[in-house]
Amino acid sequence: MLGSGFFTGYFPFAPATVTSFFALVPAYWLARLPLLSILVIIAVFFLGVWVAGDLEQVWGKDPSRVTIDEVEGTFITFLGNPVSILGLAAGFILWRGFDILKLPFIDKVQRLKGGWGVMMDDVLAGICANLVLRLLLFILPPLRG
Repeated sequence: MLGSGFFTGYFPFAPATVTSFFALVPAYWLARLPLLSILVIIAVFFLGVWVAGDLEQVWGKDPSRVTIDEVEGTFITFLGNPVSILGLAAGFILWRGFDILKLPFIDKVQRLKGGWGVMMDDVLAGICANLVLRLLLFILPPLRG
C-alpha cells in the first residue's frame, strides 16, 4: 500500500503522474508548514528506501507500481514554496518534467542499488523543480499563495 502511493501505482497508465497528482493536496498544505514538511520528507524518504528495496526484489528494478518516490518528489518540489492554485499547477508541471527528463546527473543516481536508486532520482528531480519554482514565485507573484 505505501510503496504504491496508496495504490495509485496500480493505475493502468502514467501511474507516477497519477500519484504525483494525488500528492498535491498534502504537498500544498505542507508547503505552509516547513518544519513539519521537512520531517515528513525525511520519514517518507527512509520509508521509501526500505519499501522500494523490498518491492524491487518482488517486481524487479524500479517497478512502475512503486510510486512512493513520486510522493517524495512532489513534497520536495513544494518545500518552503507556498503557492496559489496556479503555482501548484506550475510546480506539478516542473516536477513531472524534471522527473521524466532525467537530467544526466539525475539519471546516474538512479543506478544506486535497491531503494536508494528508486528514491534518490526523485529527490534530485524534486530539488531541481523546487529551485525553478522558487525562481518563478519570485518573478511571477500570482503564483504565490
